[in-house]
Amino acid sequence: MDINLKEYEKYLDIPYVKLHFTVRMKEDCHLPRSKTSALRGGTGQMLILQNCIHFQTALRDEDCAGCNCREECLVQRFLYTPMVVQPSFSADKLSMGYLFECENYHETFYAGDTFEFNVILFGKSRVYLNLLLQAMWALGQRGLGKDKGRFEIVRILNSRKEDILVSSSYGMQILKEKYLPETLSSYVLFRMKQLQKIGCSNVIKFQTETALKYQKKMITEFNMEAIAVNLARKIYLFNCFEGTDAGREMAFEDFSKALTARLPRIQYQKIVPIQVKRFSSRQMSSMWLEGIRGEVRLDHIPDEMLPYLLAGEIMHIGKNTSFGFGRYRIF
Repeated sequence: MDINLKEYEKYLDIPYVKLHFTVRMKEDCHLPRSKTSALRGGTGQMLILQNCIHFQTALRDEDCAGCNCREECLVQRFLYTPMVVQPSFSADKLSMGYLFECENYHETFYAGDTFEFNVILFGKSRVYLNLLLQAMWALGQRGLGKDKGRFEIVRILNSRKEDILVSSSYGMQILKEKYLPETLSSYVLFRMKQLQKIGCSNVIKFQTETALKYQKKMITEFNMEAIAVNLARKIYLFNCFEGTDAGREMAFEDFSKALTARLPRIQYQKIVPIQVKRFSSRQMSSMWLEGIRGEVRLDHIPDEMLPYLLAGEIMHIGKNTSFGFGRYRIF
């Protein structure tokens, strides 16, 4: 297909719902500095505890390969929602349907303290809202982190800052009329109007650890071609995930080539190497996730590239995005 980057609505017609959670601690505790990883890992563990019928048997293993219920498993469907269109370069399971965001790095909490985090559900993964909320409630009862700090969900807002969780005589209920999707293209339009009003300084600030692979290596400093290629990959994968008309027609190589055709030059950059320790309850081991954080100032941002960079603010880029990696914002 012909790639016309100015027709960004075609490639960014991806629905999503962004949920803003506020939780309150029930007791004094010590929480991990990286709560995003703990929230994502804990939610996955609760999904297994609540839904895996083989959790206590030898049939359960890291890939669930021995389970004859794998195709219908709710845990698998949420964590690795199937692609509608198979990507041209990957046959592996990909966690495209959701990501977690939390930039609260405090570690000491007392009973009554609160913290906030976001969960973004993309495309057809929006149907798993109740599954997510059940897992989040169970995680609050079981506790977060090494100290098992228990919490309760006190508020959930949508992107318009409207409450979608309300108390009634039947208990807590979701206002489904407030649970309406937006699209990446509508977000891009909002942000372009915002930048037009306040001005754009051509700065990309990477607010969380970012792990970008380029030419088969993880980069240790920001590179605009690496950023653009990873951005093209994420947009292509989301179109495959949702099964859009563009996704059925797109060729990744052509889209990537179009997005990297006229790259801006980096004037300067600040880099902070970061390591995040994560404990996998499925593998029963700790691991280190590596990335870089910082910012780059560009000499300009091409008009045809700006919509896709803005969409990346919601999608995140690079590896480990479901754990909050790859979040950035344009200033």
